Order: sequence, then C-alpha cells, then structure tokens
Amino acid sequence: MDIMKVNIERFNYQGAEKASLHDIHFMITEGELIVLTGNSGCGKTTLTRVMNGLIPDQYEGTLDGKVTLLGQNLHDFKKGTLAKVIGNVFQNPSDQFFTRKAEDEVALVGENLGMPQAELRKRVKKAFEYMSIPHLMDKNLNELSGGEKQRVAIASTLVYDTKIIFFDEPSASLDQEGIRDLQNILKLLKASGRTIVIAEHRLYFLKELYDKLYVMKDGTFIKEFDAGELKTSDCKDFGLRTIDFSALVPQNMAKMKQRIFYANDVHVSVGKKQLISGLSFDLHASEIIGIVGANGIGKSSLGRVLCGLNGKRQEISWGKTQRERLKNAYYMMQDADYQLFFDTVENEVLANRKKADEAYLTAVSHIIKHIDLWDKRSEHPQNLSGGQKQRLALINAFLSEKQILVLDEPTSGLDYMHMDKIAELIFELSKGRPTMIITHDIELLLKVCRTVLLLKHDGYEKLDLQTDDCRKLISYFEHMMK
Repeated sequence: MDIMKVNIERFNYQGAEKASLHDIHFMITEGELIVLTGNSGCGKTTLTRVMNGLIPDQYEGTLDGKVTLLGQNLHDFKKGTLAKVIGNVFQNPSDQFFTRKAEDEVALVGENLGMPQAELRKRVKKAFEYMSIPHLMDKNLNELSGGEKQRVAIASTLVYDTKIIFFDEPSASLDQEGIRDLQNILKLLKASGRTIVIAEHRLYFLKELYDKLYVMKDGTFIKEFDAGELKTSDCKDFGLRTIDFSALVPQNMAKMKQRIFYANDVHVSVGKKQLISGLSFDLHASEIIGIVGANGIGKSSLGRVLCGLNGKRQEISWGKTQRERLKNAYYMMQDADYQLFFDTVENEVLANRKKADEAYLTAVSHIIKHIDLWDKRSEHPQNLSGGQKQRLALINAFLSEKQILVLDEPTSGLDYMHMDKIAELIFELSKGRPTMIITHDIELLLKVCRTVLLLKHDGYEKLDLQTDDCRKLISYFEHMMK
C-alpha cells in the first residue's frame, strides 16, 4: 500500500529566484526506508519539509505540486493532527525540545492534542521502554549525550501510532558507537512496520536497510537505486560518501620526516576519573595523525590536555605547563560557536593578524574561496549553517601560526564534496607543522592521515597507514558497527 505520493513541479522559497525543488515525482510504500542523499544544498532538507508539511506552513514559499498522505492531501489535514501520523527527528535534537525534562518532552505532543492523562502516561512509559531508555525519564535533557537526546526525540514520535518518521542528518553529530546504535534503532522501527525517510550524507550504516535511495542534485532526483544496488563505483561517480569501508585505501603517501616533538607518559583525567595514562608518542614535521577511540575513552579530553586547556604539568615537548601549551598549540573545538567572536566572516579570519599585508590577504582569500565561504564573507558568523561555521573555525585554526594543531571532529556532518575540500585544505596548510585530527570519520582518516593513534581501554597503539595497519584500522571501524 502506498503511504505517500509526492508530485512537485516546482518550489521556491520566498524571495528566491531559483527553484529549490523541481520535477520530483515518486511514491513511498508503507514500511519502506527511503534515503535522500547528495551534497549540501541539493534540496534534501527542503524536500523533507515539503513531505512533512512544514512547507509552506512554517517555511514560506510558493509550491506548485501536491503531497498526499494515506490518500489525503497533506494540507487538508486539520491543524495539529499531522503530529499523530508524522514524526520528525532533527539533525540536532535539542533544536526540537521545548521542555527541560525528558518525560515532559515525550508527553508534549499528547498533551497538545488532548490525549487523556491516564492513556498519555501509559504511552509515554511504553515509548521510553521501546527505545530502551526508561532510566532517562526523569533526566534533564541538557545533561544527556547526543545519542540519548536522539533516542528521546524518537520516543516523542511514538506516543501516537506514527505512520512515517523523517530524519534529517541523524548521524551528523554521532560517533561510531552512536551510529551503530542509530542503525539498530532504525532496524527496530522498520521491523515495527513504520515508514522511514532519511536525509543523510553517511551511507554505510544504511547499506542493509534502505529500500530506495535517491541521489539529488540542484533540487531534483538524478538517480534512483533499489535495495542493495548502490555500489562503491556509484558513490565515486555521484560524489557520495562511501557505502563500504573495505573499498577505502590510504591516500597520504608522504615519507615520515624528522621528529620535532614528543609526548611522554601523558595522563588524562576528568574529575577523579583517570581516562588515559602512560601515553607516549612522537610527532614528525608535517605529520597528520588521527586520534581514534570509543566513545568516552578520552579523545577530546586528550586534545584539551595537548593544547593546554587541561592537564597541568605534563612531559610534553611543546609545553610542560598549561600556559606553554596554550601558547604553542591550537585546539579547534567540536562546537564552532565557542570560537567565533566577530561580526563578519571577513573580520573573523583577519583577527589573527594585527597587520595584514597583501600576501596574507591573498592567502586568506584563497582559503575562503576554497571552502565555499567567499560569498558569505560579509555575513555574521552566527547566521551561517553548522557546516559553514565548522569550515570557518578550521580557517582560523590554520591561520593561527601555532606550532601544533588539534582539530576535534572537523568534518562531522559534512557531505563528501566539503569533506574532500577540507581534506585538501589540511594537506595544503599542514606543511611544516604536525596536525592532529580527533575524528570518527574513516573517510577523512584514510584521505589525509599518515598515522593514527588508536586509543583502547587497555592501552593504545600508533598505526602506520602505509602498512597492514590500514587493514587493522578498517577492521576496528567494522567491528564498532557490529
């Protein structure tokens, strides 16, 4: 049975000359998992907004077309009743929360639609149990991890007998374990008969799940794949994220240069809890080294110690004290908002130099153009998208003139095209100084890293990706998905 039919001739956002969507016609069968993919700006999110009724009700524009749900025009549903049939999980679940307590958030849709209190309490409890998070019911949402927030957001769609759930970039802020958990949740939802539509860049965790996969470009479909049809060669042809880890190969073939820094017997703690101890490694000129490990093992905490934000005295050659390390190392945070301070993109990147000569301005212009921010140079940084803020923060890292760079998740949520541009920029600008990349993005690791520091619960290992260690790294990521 067809649950939804989509016929869109054209959609323009208010004030936009160019159509954001055009010539899209397809049907979704009940119980299918549909993937919408393509580079940022291709129209994935806009299409989901049309399909879930947010366009043109919440996002103004002109729609020439029609979407039917269960045989009824989407816009003929009475106000509020769509929430009984359609669920939404945003890229950042915090953006859709209206309360502070997890239980209150899940109950909100039922309260708004007048569900009897006894029935609502029963359904909320059942939704938490279904998502295996009954222990989170009385928790403050601000205290939850990204994966926990996502589970709460999904639970909020289950209070009613939701027929179809939309996910917008659900893997963007998740580490490998979080992505594996998301994969298991999707399997559970699909097994329950729910229809799922996912706008997503990362594809490998959907390999065994999708029924239809649509590649989008310039606001329309350019290719359709049935279950299991998408191959590695197709991903290359259409510029998509990989569908298969085993097809990846290391691309940094640089020879190891002289050692210029070292860290010996580094220890990392959070409060009284010891996360890392006895960690020692060398850094070589121009070396790009990845830092990989399970969630909670201390990757970001290690980055903060290496850059002098934590850790007090350490046997680290670029700074034994925190003050020395702060002077010599730059830490790019996962959340770019914490490192953007000025009123325009242009002023943000020029703030690193008190006096900017012509050569410096030329270099900065090249970088801004390379990562697609030239047209945004007069805009306020807080008006940029999450990915654009991330790329702006990366520019500041490389313009910092610090001796060592530590980049924490520089490509989270990025499509293949922008990940590839970031990789090119890292290659180009890391010459002469070591760059450390904390990431769970295996495509970035194998594209730019010469070595990888693999953190384990029982120790650590430094891998050379030009040897059989590359297979060891891929096996590690494959194991994390099981």
